[in-house]
Parts: sequence; C-alpha cells; structure tokens
Amino acid sequence: MVRALEAFAKERQLRRITGDIEIKSAKDYAPQPGDTDYLRKNDAPWLKRFAADGGKVVISGDTKMRWVPHERLALIEHDFVVIFFENQWSKWKFFRKCALLLHWWPLVASCIKRAKPGFWYIPCHWKEKGRLRKVSTDDPRKLKIERKQVAARKKRQKTKVAPKEPPMDLFRYADAKKNNRRTGKTEEDKA
Repeated sequence: MVRALEAFAKERQLRRITGDIEIKSAKDYAPQPGDTDYLRKNDAPWLKRFAADGGKVVISGDTKMRWVPHERLALIEHDFVVIFFENQWSKWKFFRKCALLLHWWPLVASCIKRAKPGFWYIPCHWKEKGRLRKVSTDDPRKLKIERKQVAARKKRQKTKVAPKEPPMDLFRYADAKKNNRRTGKTEEDKA
C-alpha cells in the first residue's frame, strides 16, 4: 500500500494537495533480528527510529495498534499525529483499501498539516463530505469500562426515581377485604 501511495505522490494533483509530505514505509525503520532494539511482533522500536529520523505522522493499517499498551504509549510519547482506519478496513482486499485511502487523502493531508499530536480515524464509508474522527489516546478498554459504569449509574438512578408500591400479596389482599367489609366501603368508593 505504501508503494502505491509513493507512486501516486509523484502525481501533480496529489502534490498540490499534500505539498511536500514525504511518504515512508514502516519497513524502512523496522529493526531486523540481531539488532539491539529488535523485539518480535512489536512496533515500538520502529516508531522510536521513525521519530528519531524526524517522523511526525503515522498512518497505520494495523487497526489493533491502539489497543496494544506499549505501542499506544510509543505513539503518544513521540507526539505523533496517528491516523487509523476503522476496524472493518482490515477485512478488505488491497484495491478497496487503496481506493478508500485515495478517497480520503485530501482530508488526511489537511489533518497532517494542521493537527496536533493525537489519534484520528478514517471512516470506512465513501461519503463526499465526511470528516476524520478524533479519538482519545486513552486505553480503549478503560474507556469502555468507564462508559459501562456511567450507563449502569444512570440506570440505577432511573430505578430510584419513583419507588413503586409492592404488589399486593395474598395476606394484604385478605386484610383489605376484611377492612372494607367492616367499614362498608368498596374499592370504587375509595377512588
């Protein structure tokens, strides 16, 4: 995918939109087995190398990178502008992924130029006037737990609002009937 973008980056129309944005592949920075900073299946080392080389923006097709604590921490510590795709993107085939990225490239380019460090999502739809979605850099699991706690608290508050009278059991019903016979009142008289 990076090679496709590198090829398109030479086109005049894209250069007008992106300016002098240089596109690099993560593979150019990934440590190889035997390197002192090599860690198997870990993106933190290449992120560190990329930041040391002056890198500012990461566009990641790894939709789970935000969920991996040490990788998320590396993205935050190096003050990257990080652009992710929605989760369903990873299930798509190559050409559809490239097409979606090209569709959103003008917004991605403007985000790269203006955004402060943080996380953004490219939507997985083709709407003409869409927007990139800013997301929290906090742990998504923590945010999910907090949302559930807030929802549970709201639910408890709703149930506390109007305590209802318990349904009449058999003994209370019999006592009420007995009292009504003594006083001579019916249920309709009480209403």
